[in-house]
Amino acid sequence: MDDRDVQMTMAAAGYYNGGIDGIIGPKSWAAVAGIETEFKNRYRFDPAGSYENRRLVAALQACLNKLGFEPGTIDGWVGPNTEEALNAFLFKKTTGRDEVIPRERVSGAPGGAAIPKQSEVAAVYGRPGAEVERRLKTIELPFSLRIDWNLRQTARRIRVHEEAADQLKAALVAVRDHYGPARMNELGIDRYAGCYNHRKIRGGTSWSMHAYGCAIDFYAAPNGLRTRCPDALFCKPDYTDFLDIMEAHEWLPAIRLWGADAMHFQRARLD
Repeated sequence: MDDRDVQMTMAAAGYYNGGIDGIIGPKSWAAVAGIETEFKNRYRFDPAGSYENRRLVAALQACLNKLGFEPGTIDGWVGPNTEEALNAFLFKKTTGRDEVIPRERVSGAPGGAAIPKQSEVAAVYGRPGAEVERRLKTIELPFSLRIDWNLRQTARRIRVHEEAADQLKAALVAVRDHYGPARMNELGIDRYAGCYNHRKIRGGTSWSMHAYGCAIDFYAAPNGLRTRCPDALFCKPDYTDFLDIMEAHEWLPAIRLWGADAMHFQRARLD
């Protein structure tokens, strides 16, 4: 993300009418202030007391939200949801069409009869929105995970669907017991990149597994949505046990389901 992206997004959302030149001057800051006023009840931080860059990121997030690209929480931090929402906006701005990201089953994709198919998740987890949210459960972890886009912040609680919560907690405890906190930190396995999120799938029109509370992401940057093996970090030998443990606890690695998006794990098998 750069300052031109911020200006372009603010212009598309109707807040900015200056040049798309990457120079954040009075017109840009006036647009940011207007966005902060309109979205103030949806911000998760105090924009008046934040660093300038966080104000710009939050303005971008608010505009992407208004434009329908679902960047997640308006918090001023650039995480995977913000990056992918911006990618989707720029793709449509450039080509005039929505980006479609293929997810084709790889040979030998894992499954298991106890794990619902993606076509069955609404029957098992509920319909995205209020129905799913009523069934979310907060799991308490006996260790901390670092927030992937703000490593100074940690989380020991994760909201996940009640039908998948016990399996996820058991998986994460098993990962911790196998690697140990220091090794998890060294490998980046403890970099938590999000769980429940009421949004559509990236590069598609159906609901994301995150909207059902049955998906979780780790260490996004080197394990991105479009990154395939052997380039994805989680394809390296040091991470095989991590993937095996998650899979053994019914949380299936996307890299083994459709061969990309290694950050992503879900308690849903492919149809």
